[in-house]
Amino acid sequence: MAGSIANFLLSVSLILSISLIFLLTIKINKKNFENLSVIYLCSDGIFYLLFISFILLVYSFIVSDFSNLVVYQNSHTTKPLFYKISGSWANHEGSMVLFILILSFYLFIFTKKKIDPELKCFTIIFQLILIFIFLVFLIFTSNPFTKILPTPVQGLGLNPILQDPLLAIHPPFLYFGYVGFSIVFSFVLAALMTKKLNSFWSREAHFFILLAWSFLTIGIGLGSFWAYYELGWGGYWFWDPVENASLMPWLAATALLHSNIVTQKKNLLYSWTALLSIFTFILSLLGTFLVRSGVLNSVHAFANDPFRGLYILITIFLIIFGSLTIFLLKNPSYQRKNNSFFFQKDNFILINNCFLIFFLSVVLVGTVYPIILNAINGESISIGPIYYNSIIKPFLFVFIFIMAYGPFLEWNKNSNNSFIKNLLILFIISLIFSLIFLFLLNNKNISLTLGILFSFYLFLTVIYDAFREKKLSINLSRILAHLGFATVIFAIFINGYFAKEINLSMKVGDKKQLENFLIEFKNTKSIKGPNYDQITANFLVTDGNKKVELTPSIRKYNQPAQFTSETSIKSNFINDYYFAINLSQFNDNKISLRFYYKPLMQCLWLGVILIACGGIFGLFKKKYENTI
Repeated sequence: MAGSIANFLLSVSLILSISLIFLLTIKINKKNFENLSVIYLCSDGIFYLLFISFILLVYSFIVSDFSNLVVYQNSHTTKPLFYKISGSWANHEGSMVLFILILSFYLFIFTKKKIDPELKCFTIIFQLILIFIFLVFLIFTSNPFTKILPTPVQGLGLNPILQDPLLAIHPPFLYFGYVGFSIVFSFVLAALMTKKLNSFWSREAHFFILLAWSFLTIGIGLGSFWAYYELGWGGYWFWDPVENASLMPWLAATALLHSNIVTQKKNLLYSWTALLSIFTFILSLLGTFLVRSGVLNSVHAFANDPFRGLYILITIFLIIFGSLTIFLLKNPSYQRKNNSFFFQKDNFILINNCFLIFFLSVVLVGTVYPIILNAINGESISIGPIYYNSIIKPFLFVFIFIMAYGPFLEWNKNSNNSFIKNLLILFIISLIFSLIFLFLLNNKNISLTLGILFSFYLFLTVIYDAFREKKLSINLSRILAHLGFATVIFAIFINGYFAKEINLSMKVGDKKQLENFLIEFKNTKSIKGPNYDQITANFLVTDGNKKVELTPSIRKYNQPAQFTSETSIKSNFINDYYFAINLSQFNDNKISLRFYYKPLMQCLWLGVILIACGGIFGLFKKKYENTI
């Protein structure tokens, strides 16, 4: 019954969206912007209808309605309630309902904005077109309310690797980021069509850009943390194509966020900001295609239907063609003011934009090229960390230096040199610190030296910038984000060069001295979980005068019948000690496992939190304070 009602509501949403598109088109053609409240109400109605449909889907999972095919394929009666709820979006069909619901949610927020009615109507039309396109995709290719007869007694269950609290909340955050750029996309196309791409548009768009960017930052951070402790691979980022699919729009959005501030402050870069607005959303759609097309073999991918992938791919091409056509035909020709001053803030922001787009291009090529090559001649190649690190790393140092230097420059005049002496002192301090640090650690790697040098230099310049601010609240958003970025880069370099991985095989009672670590296998015990059986191994690791007890485990889930390896991680903020059991080499006599020593992992997570906090704080600033 719930599925039938939800299906009906989806159909009504589809009809209502296309009806509103035609009605708004007529009003725009007649330049009649009277009585728009009814249209706004109907637009809100789409959100309410989709929200009820989503709640009915969640309800179907909660009550284990196995007459629903999606519930049957992704749930089980013994599954805990929390994972029944999260299971409603941990599959292709359910995630698409969430995707479209968030599309309508951003439209719902936008209709409350008090802006020019023509600009508002065009924005609503473009957003409704997106909702219509994906509703067609949902209803006709990925219907989450398809019935199965006769009704099975039991479901197949949810992939155990997805039964994790963090992964339950990771997709919604990621989707609020991805889909958030849809309203920026619709808004910029509306501004181009109405020739109202101006400072007012830039101020209004800033909120949505920052909101989506903040959600995407949190989503990527949660996904990275989940990969670190759940997959048992000992890392937080593997340059997996689907991980890259989330990183690409984040890089584009970061460039967009900064270029839009230049647009507000200097009345410049309108075309560049508009183009970034378009491509940020297109890159978000590319991530949707990669997850659902079946072209990838990834732990993140949960659909393997070429027809669905073809639909999304055609949609992406149509959106690219349509949006770029509007951009080329309607793009206003703003004349850049003659400016003989190079050392201005907007010039350095533009330079950093170029670096961000370069990093984006490297990731895009590394992600898409293997897919294209495989499609053309069936050849499979793997592009891994060596490719990304070797290309990105040298340019990263220059990027960080400009990032540290730029905030001290002026907007409208050639900057005085009063701060250069202080920045030079900070650079010398950073150099001395990095050399002493590496001397104590007995490491002379040039790349590591530069990584520590520039990350610490950025850290010091941000602290110096914070103390010199007369009104810290104005730039606190930037200070937090840049401080977080410096912390992340520092942690990445330290972790990348000093992390250790030890493979070993032990039985109960064994003691092994490996490098600086004495590892003792104390005992094993069995645990009965809500829907799994677990064997836990108890290890004692001695590192100098530190003793750490770790308890990795193996779980056997009842439905589906599947084994998983559960990691054990203990942190003391400076270091992480990490154990993971190898499933393929597990037997009663000996356990094959991996021990990881990961320095400064907590600093990495702290850095991500600071970056996200910078974005969130920026949402609460007054519009006239949008600055960097």
